[in-house]
Amino acid sequence: MRCGAVIACVLLAMWCTGCKPVQPIVPETLLPKPIETAEPLPTYSELIERYNETTRSLRRVWAEARVDLVWRDEKGKRKSEHGDGRFMFVNPDKIALEIQEFGRGFWAGGDGERYWLFDLQDERVAYVGRFENLDELDPQDFPLPVKPGDLLYVLGLVPIDSAIVPEAPEVERVAGYYLVEPPGLGLRMLIDPVTARPVRVDLLNAVGESAVKCVLSKPSKLKTGRDEADGPEPVMHRVVEVYVLGQEARMTLKLKGLTTRGTRIKDAHFDFEILKRVMKPDEIVDLDVPPRP
Repeated sequence: MRCGAVIACVLLAMWCTGCKPVQPIVPETLLPKPIETAEPLPTYSELIERYNETTRSLRRVWAEARVDLVWRDEKGKRKSEHGDGRFMFVNPDKIALEIQEFGRGFWAGGDGERYWLFDLQDERVAYVGRFENLDELDPQDFPLPVKPGDLLYVLGLVPIDSAIVPEAPEVERVAGYYLVEPPGLGLRMLIDPVTARPVRVDLLNAVGESAVKCVLSKPSKLKTGRDEADGPEPVMHRVVEVYVLGQEARMTLKLKGLTTRGTRIKDAHFDFEILKRVMKPDEIVDLDVPPRP
């Protein structure tokens, strides 16, 4: 009778929550589903050249975007928020991610020289810095776990220099995937041996340890224009789950309506001075200037 009562309670709880068991905020493992392959390890240059080929047709990208945040507060209670907006990219390094909820939200982006974040909450603050000084930035000084420059690599949008080879071992195998650490980028990648696209990207801290893990899923074809018949078929992952190590929290970026048609992308979307006049921040924080002691 006890066993039957327990089972009945479990079934009742599942029914009351829409027949879906409550999922943990941070899974026990952040590795993708293991795969088996008998292929020998490629050289680093061979693998990165295959990876670079997947980025060649991603010249312009537009998509609807949604960000879901799930975390536990100081009392251990599960909390969640979400916002909707748009994502834009223009090769080689212009990027924008806008998310709004009830008139509030943020706009993150970069133009190749500078990156920025307009935090449009109760206190409207703009953070801006130069990519050339990014290595000196303390990750805690940027309000988002993934900076605009990192997002270019997390989403597999830009090529990597295959001629700059890391120290041995150049390529390792983890759960059947290829593990590489491109020199100078501050990140570590798990690459699918079949598609040559990343399935997880770790952002590293100052001592080379994983600080943020980004898990990618749901690869999808992009809609293209009539003049884009040449080159590989454009494909991107539609879902990115972001986990900051040591925190009981998850940020999920979901993209839909992915297209390489750039008619809705304007130069003003990547112009900090124009965005500043439109967003009207109350404060501008220069991330290149060390804070006063």
